[in-house]
Amino acid sequence: MKKISFLFLSFIFSNALALSPYIGTYELYADTKMGNLKIGTATLNLDVIEDQFTFTTEAKTESLWKALYDYSRSEKSTGNEVDGQVINKYFSVIEKIKDEVKKNYEINIATDKNYAISSTGEEWEIKPGLLVDPLSVYLALSNDMLNNPDQNEFTYQVVDQDGVKYLEFRVDGNEMIEINGSEIETLRVACNELELTLNLSAKDNFQPVKIHKVNGKTEFTMILIEFQG
Repeated sequence: MKKISFLFLSFIFSNALALSPYIGTYELYADTKMGNLKIGTATLNLDVIEDQFTFTTEAKTESLWKALYDYSRSEKSTGNEVDGQVINKYFSVIEKIKDEVKKNYEINIATDKNYAISSTGEEWEIKPGLLVDPLSVYLALSNDMLNNPDQNEFTYQVVDQDGVKYLEFRVDGNEMIEINGSEIETLRVACNELELTLNLSAKDNFQPVKIHKVNGKTEFTMILIEFQG
């Protein structure tokens, strides 16, 4: 089984004026030869103090599935919100499969100086404008969708261990999603490069209630089961 990239776990609660603290729990499902099975959980935590945010994810497979696939990933993103824009400063990730560390790096971002530097020693020059990491890109997306409701495409410079690349998110229509027995009106947003589809709650600051990601031959779906905000 290919590794599960939890880039798509990095999600958001904000409004047009300020980011809002949030703790959410998701269940992770995978399409397998045995059917669609719940294999793990993830906790997302957005902490906000004045204009400073700390956004973290913790994801892991459940003990029942560890013999088949023992996976865990932790991410952290920090920065500020200035005039409705997310200004990212720092990103880190630790990813393990069984006891082997697959990823362990940090990135410091200096938006005002147009560069980002990794703990691996690599440094990248960035173009003027907003630069975000794989977590804060979703904070930026949420703010932009709130502030520009008629816009259908959003593009961001995103930095990770491989460097800086542009990712485009496209609004793909409306869809009703059933969560815990309740129907929720959502906007479906797709990022083709990531093979990622998000269902964001239209009434709750584009809260992600369903996340679908294709990794190689395997499809993963995340469903929001608990929210505190």
